[in-house]
Amino acid sequence: MRKHGFFGLLATSCLSALSPTQAETPQPENIEVHAARPVTVQSYRAVARVFNRFNAFPEQDRAGLSLHVLGRLQPKDTPLKDTGLHLQTKNGAIPLFNAENDELTVPLTRVLWDENPPLMANLLPGDFIGFTFQIAVSTPQPDHFTDAQARHWLQQLNNCMEDVVGVIVAFMLPDAHRLIVSVAPHARLEAVSNGQTQRLLDNQSDAARSFIFRPQDYARDTLFQSDKPFHQVLIKIPLDPHARMKRKS
Repeated sequence: MRKHGFFGLLATSCLSALSPTQAETPQPENIEVHAARPVTVQSYRAVARVFNRFNAFPEQDRAGLSLHVLGRLQPKDTPLKDTGLHLQTKNGAIPLFNAENDELTVPLTRVLWDENPPLMANLLPGDFIGFTFQIAVSTPQPDHFTDAQARHWLQQLNNCMEDVVGVIVAFMLPDAHRLIVSVAPHARLEAVSNGQTQRLLDNQSDAARSFIFRPQDYARDTLFQSDKPFHQVLIKIPLDPHARMKRKS
């Protein structure tokens, strides 16, 4: 997803206010009203290409991995659903947000590709949609994984990076070698190796908390486990890629 210009539409109303407590002739008062209205922010194909590119990676390089794009309305930092982001197709509007979270949900179909409808959102002047990208891991077991599995997932991402940016650039991005484990509320994350247990995170809060680490820093026989199913396991994407949607110029 590339950066594009921003779009907002300003609606202004002039209202006359009368003050019944004043004897003199009341003067009209101009009040400027801002209303968010649907504006074009991108085309379908531009967004679909991002997901299609990931899906085009060799199966062995993306097995168990999935691409997730999360959006927030900025600068207010409010949920994606507040933007009303949707595809305006000839058959009607298709919402592109998940009401339960901030994930961008884009249907990938040949019909939509051929039509290439616009993406539209309700934006005020100065508003934009900021997106971040995540690679989620579907762990074979919900509450534990091995160091060998973790290294394999990181190697998969490296292989995908090589497909896109080449071997040298992939080698020079060390952040690709990190895993993010989101630990459930009131759960513990531990590393067990050679009969020894190391507590990595004790989450005593009511919200999930993240632990970021390099599997290469642990022995190969290490078992990472939690007393509750993981909330989420992610691979940290190098350089923290992000994108914006604004008005298309």
